[in-house]
Amino acid sequence: MQVYPHVEIDGQKRLVIGGIEASKLARKFGTPLYVYSEDAIVDRMREYVLTMRDLYPFGHVAYASKAYLTLRMAQLVAEEGLWLDVVSGGELFIAMKGGFPPERIIFHGNNKTFEELEMAVAAGVGRIVIDSLDEIKRIERVAAQKKRRQDVLLRLTPGIDAHTHKALATGEIDSKFGIPMHQNQHVQAALMVLQAPHLNFLGVHCHIGSQIFETAPFAMAVKTMLNFIFEFQKRTGILISELDLGGGLGVPYTEEEPELGVKPYLEVITSTLLSESERFGLPPLRLFVEPGRSIVAQAGVTLYRVGTVKELPNGTVVAAVDGGMADNPRPMLYGAKYRAILVTGGRDRSPRPVRIVGRNCEEGDTLIEEAWLPPLRPGDILAVLVTGAYQYSMSSNYNALPRPAVVHVRDGQALLVVEREKYADLILRQRLVTPVKSMNSTNAKSASF
Repeated sequence: MQVYPHVEIDGQKRLVIGGIEASKLARKFGTPLYVYSEDAIVDRMREYVLTMRDLYPFGHVAYASKAYLTLRMAQLVAEEGLWLDVVSGGELFIAMKGGFPPERIIFHGNNKTFEELEMAVAAGVGRIVIDSLDEIKRIERVAAQKKRRQDVLLRLTPGIDAHTHKALATGEIDSKFGIPMHQNQHVQAALMVLQAPHLNFLGVHCHIGSQIFETAPFAMAVKTMLNFIFEFQKRTGILISELDLGGGLGVPYTEEEPELGVKPYLEVITSTLLSESERFGLPPLRLFVEPGRSIVAQAGVTLYRVGTVKELPNGTVVAAVDGGMADNPRPMLYGAKYRAILVTGGRDRSPRPVRIVGRNCEEGDTLIEEAWLPPLRPGDILAVLVTGAYQYSMSSNYNALPRPAVVHVRDGQALLVVEREKYADLILRQRLVTPVKSMNSTNAKSASF
């Protein structure tokens, strides 16, 4: 029985990921363990690219690397011909070390440092997305120093309610991202970019939010941005040639949540873009979308080992696993909901509700508030599904816990792409220092500058 693409339960009720039993992966690589089906990732990337090609030949797909990025993931995205969206110098570094061509990189971020901008311009990234008026001057200065003319997009905040969690809504007027389309701030920004001699103003960008399951917000985003492009052309005579709509397609994490799907998502964007372009008399724009979660989320499974099981005075059964908020902070951050299954197969007794908690020293460290599972025992292996996005990338060493390993499964082969951290890794950059003692403590100095 298929649970998700390339994630299934076989006839013996064993969880199989990409052709390999999950229990074998846990035995070989230990737990907690991030497991990804590469076949599922590649299939989803190809679905995006081919659907876009069929619907809108001027469209491109850029993978939003903040969802999940390793050297291997950068390599996969490059092989499939997608662009890549990064938001920091660190993500840019990993992408390039993974062999990703810089000319297909879109550099985002609401507060890029001079060092990051110098790195991006020197590398020859395809686009830098301007996020504020201050940043226009910074990028111009860096590009002038590097004697380059940098292609840029201008991120606008269209003021659209995407009907999602507040922490995931990025298109509203009071968002920290972008330049508000309010009182002509966005027009002022566009004119400033045009006046910068080392910036090549190609287009505009917006991102209205994440975990969106309705088509209407995407259609509204296209209409709002096209209206600006038309009005700006009327005012300046300059045609903006590119439109980047960011990402946002929702992914169901549980069986109760809806699913929009790649094709309906791209259909509403491209059909609205075509009709609005025709209405305004605009030529076809070069279109970008930036999916992240919807490419990797369902491809990922996290394996945990049960350590303790207890029944509380109120009757609640609590099972503690060997991971928690350090390897998946999303339940605490957003109230994210997940589904868990028992890897080692069913038991004769009927499922019962159990709270799955982590090992971090926080009362709120709960991965799943109510999972219906057969009675659990210490040593059981649990799989939490749909953990491919924003788990590894948001993980931490809280409580000095080493981060889990990451394994990709492809064509029945298990590939270790990130080694499990060791205790020694926790202190690699730390120093044990002793202040310099002095006969006269009032003149003592711990360092010389």
